[in-house]
Amino acid sequence: MIADTSIVPPRFKEYYIKMKSFTFIAGFIFAALVAIPAFGQAPAGATKIGWIDTGGFAAEKGGIVKYVKAYKDLGNEVRPRTAELEGIQAKLKTISDDLTRMQNSPANVPINQSAAIAKQDEGKRLQREFEFKKKEYDAFIEKRGGEILGPINQDIGKAIQEFAKARGYSVILDLDKLGQAGAVLALDQSANITNEFITYYNARPAGTAAAATPR
Repeated sequence: MIADTSIVPPRFKEYYIKMKSFTFIAGFIFAALVAIPAFGQAPAGATKIGWIDTGGFAAEKGGIVKYVKAYKDLGNEVRPRTAELEGIQAKLKTISDDLTRMQNSPANVPINQSAAIAKQDEGKRLQREFEFKKKEYDAFIEKRGGEILGPINQDIGKAIQEFAKARGYSVILDLDKLGQAGAVLALDQSANITNEFITYYNARPAGTAAAATPR
């Protein structure tokens, strides 16, 4: 597994990499630090809590610029592999459709057994090829995802700590992760500091986190 790294939420990765039926490892690793039953602006001397929707980091408009660019770069790198897998899937569907038509042919039309067997053999070969290339694809995504996005994820985590300290937050919760866990029962929108943090992060000096050079 990739240590201390993550990939953006599904709605973003699917837009750029067009995963279709093959999946992409996803999710931010900004877990909630503690569970405290109060949100929003706290009175003087009380614990100040905010929440960030880390899914918003990937938004092409209004997201973290550095992260969006890095993910586009990853999408460009993986596109040929994605197209190859999609091509194999298309061939498999064609074979499946052909075999279905053969099976559903009129009773007075004999099935070409040799052609049917040849298509079945080709389908099995393509299925094996797809599974092999899918494993290679997954390994590439995991490796390059860590190399390209890992430094940025680490920098975002560091920036959240700095932001919390500068703004006086004792706790900042990850709404995206809490939502996935079904742990959100009520929410005070006044505690939403997502845009505030994104603005803060985008204003930081360029080059704070450097992604790996494409290979």
